[in-house]
Amino acid sequence: TLDDYRYAPDDTVLEGEIEEGKLYEEKDFNRTIEIVERETKRVLIFLNEANLNEKAIVFCANQSHAALIRDLINQNVASFRNGTGVGNDPFYCVRVTANDGEEGERQLREFQDNEKTIPTILTTSQKLSTGVDARNIRNIVLMRPINSMIEFKQIVGRGTRLFEGKEFFTIYDFVDA
Repeated sequence: TLDDYRYAPDDTVLEGEIEEGKLYEEKDFNRTIEIVERETKRVLIFLNEANLNEKAIVFCANQSHAALIRDLINQNVASFRNGTGVGNDPFYCVRVTANDGEEGERQLREFQDNEKTIPTILTTSQKLSTGVDARNIRNIVLMRPINSMIEFKQIVGRGTRLFEGKEFFTIYDFVDA
């Protein structure tokens, strides 16, 4: 399922070792076990339901998960573009994490500029949960467990910023936060 996984002998392990019989839960995904098909399904659900012209922040388990989700969004958004006005820009979705340096900071500044439409979606792990003032964020996407109520409120706060014409924002919670 999307919520947990138990290894079966007919499953294919591409890399590493898996513990037979162990139930892998949300806290294990994208840390000790990665199932790309699972993440692809979550991305497809989000892309199908969201307005692709509205800005979003996707909170991921770690930096490599943020890179995977960025790539999956950019690879799959084309099939949802009909009539949305979303172009084929490779910077439609970008990753902004602590290791992305000045390029990440530049992309974050462009995302925060409400006059710019690209980048439209940011993926991150911990970096953007606090202290980012981007007022026109319409979607918060949770793809990692949230460790505390304080952190949850800080993340949700990214969507509560006021902006002209903004009357609501949407939380996509894939981890039952």
